Amino acid sequence: MMAIAKLKRAVAAAFIVLAALMAPGPSGAQTAAADYSFAQLQQASKSGNIEAMSYLADAYYDGEKIAQNHALAADWYRRAAELGDTYSQTNIGYMYENGYGVPQDDAQAFAWYQRGAASGSVVSQNNLALYYEKGRGTLRNVNEAQRLYREAADAGYALSQYNLGYLLAYEDDVSQNLEEAVRYFRLAADQGNAQAQAELGYMYERGIGVPIDYTQALYWDQQAAAQGNRQGQNNLGYFYEVGRGGVEANPAEAARLYLASAEQGFALAQSNIGLMYLDGNGVLENYAEALRWFMLAAENGNANGQTNLGYMYENGLGVLKNIDTAIDYYQLAAAQGNETALSNLKVLFNAGQGG
Repeated sequence: MMAIAKLKRAVAAAFIVLAALMAPGPSGAQTAAADYSFAQLQQASKSGNIEAMSYLADAYYDGEKIAQNHALAADWYRRAAELGDTYSQTNIGYMYENGYGVPQDDAQAFAWYQRGAASGSVVSQNNLALYYEKGRGTLRNVNEAQRLYREAADAGYALSQYNLGYLLAYEDDVSQNLEEAVRYFRLAADQGNAQAQAELGYMYERGIGVPIDYTQALYWDQQAAAQGNRQGQNNLGYFYEVGRGGVEANPAEAARLYLASAEQGFALAQSNIGLMYLDGNGVLENYAEALRWFMLAAENGNANGQTNLGYMYENGLGVLKNIDTAIDYYQLAAAQGNETALSNLKVLFNAGQGG
């Protein structure tokens, strides 16, 4: 029987996207705004009160005190931003970036993030850094991205601490510094950033920038998973599957965590829960479910899922046996360097099956 891919661990986390700008507001802003009626905010805004303008924009954006209206939210953010309000400069950038109430326009978003960053907004600094890092609305410049991430990170902004850590650990165009990456991941993790917690757990589990420490890895995976982070759920699931870091093996708990992650679209977890269904490990054996999850993982480009889907087709498990289709999936996985897929292809070709 062919070998089946058993790799369980996540690779580098997907890069976090832009900050959720609209929710926080300036310190105390939402509490202060709650003290005023919509009519009072509207009157003060029309009289030129910049703070009231930003509160009014928030009200239109959130649909509080008045029906939600992104176009009016953008209008009032722009008015306040043009008068120098840093919070509104960041938020009108966000509106342009996402096409909320205005046509989507990366150049406009970039310009407003520049103004917000120059005024000291850590959120604008973070988002401007991401624009530089991705080459959106401007030429790609990872050095400028790193500078801006660091400025916001050193000011205590958790999302930039995570993003800087990721850049230092994984960006090819930046001098790698794993120890510094771990330091920034920890700063973000200590503030409750779930993705940083998952990344820190991964680094402790693999010994990347720190000595291998399964207890620390387990702790940070638990913290991330408790917040619903899909990478943390997947990696914690593996700890429960094999019994590591001080927890006893618990296949049912492993399957629960894999499923929670898989349902959020995490491709490696989709492959892993498929394996649990294939083996009847922690769940009832169910080839149809195994096949379904392997298909989803394969569609998401996961090499393990592609290998395991090939295995299902090769052996006729939950699907009609089809060697050609099996080879197709093995080749997709092999192109990503999956050793099990390469081995399975070699066996098939040596047996005179396929091309």
